[in-house]
Amino acid sequence: MTSQDPTPTPATPAHPVGHGGTMEALAGYAAAMEQGETPIIGYLVLYSVFESEVTRDDLHRWFLALGLDDTFLPPPIREHDAFERVTGQAGVRASYRLDKDAARHRVPGQKAPDQKVTEATLMIRHVSRDNLKVVRHMVREVRDESRTRLEYAPRMAELTFWRDPLGSGQPGRGVLQVTPDEAEIAKLSSDEQERVRETLGKVEKTYQRYCRYYSSDRLRTLVRTYVEALNAVMVRSGGGVYFVHSTYADRLVALRGLVKHFGEGSQLARVPLPDQEEMREMVVAALTTEAREDLEKLALDISKARADGVSDAQVQTLYKRFRALQDSAAEHAKLLSTSLDDTQAALQLVHAQVASLLANAG
Repeated sequence: MTSQDPTPTPATPAHPVGHGGTMEALAGYAAAMEQGETPIIGYLVLYSVFESEVTRDDLHRWFLALGLDDTFLPPPIREHDAFERVTGQAGVRASYRLDKDAARHRVPGQKAPDQKVTEATLMIRHVSRDNLKVVRHMVREVRDESRTRLEYAPRMAELTFWRDPLGSGQPGRGVLQVTPDEAEIAKLSSDEQERVRETLGKVEKTYQRYCRYYSSDRLRTLVRTYVEALNAVMVRSGGGVYFVHSTYADRLVALRGLVKHFGEGSQLARVPLPDQEEMREMVVAALTTEAREDLEKLALDISKARADGVSDAQVQTLYKRFRALQDSAAEHAKLLSTSLDDTQAALQLVHAQVASLLANAG
């Protein structure tokens, strides 16, 4: 039920059993709280994003309608990224048994004593890369049940990504060319030949889809980035659950509307937190932990910069990170009407490091 949910495949349900009911219950709780008299300090924000068909034009239209800041729109989809996805480690592949006919006549759970189960796998392997193109091959590997490799055909087809053949000058532009090795394919049985051609067809079809639609991972990143920009505090170490102050309620409503446009099962839930001491303590503890971790990392990066020597641009980047942490702590202290003594002490130590780094750079 969080941003860590896996993306379903066409063979799996759009969302886990019971997931929708839980999110709906949270939404109902949120509505009930907001209609009551109980003051709230903010919301716990949880979201799920599943596979969908969302284009950049779709996102732009929804952002405009919901009043969202279009600076958070993801960059246009690049053909090169689509090629990397479809031919990379998590890309298209196919596995199938080669003894299917013999297995059809066996008693379930038994194998012929003199015949091992063999399985063929079609997968994509990298070959070369230069300024003009990226070349990958679809290969065929046969293994037995003990995982011993029996056969290996290094090229059933060549998959070539030609970089920007029309010379548009736009980064990531290009076209996919699929060239079957007919002589190698002809060595296979008719059933296997069909398998190879189906798999190559899937590569082309999936590539076209990836060129048009954003992945669920990219949409999750969009939602996470927007939520974090609301000065959110991560309240669970594994991620996926944030505290957002009530001053950002309108933008959370808009984000909830955006996520509803995504794939079936996609939701963003806002769970109101009553303004009670226990709730404030939880938020302050999460804020303090997150701030300490961020400041420790920044301090390490500053120490490394001192040892390695850094450019003015790198110094300015470190300084901007410090200012962002400083501003975030100040805003939370003001909105929560509390003192963040430990965080302020850590900020002072890092500020001294930053000041020294700036002085040396100057």
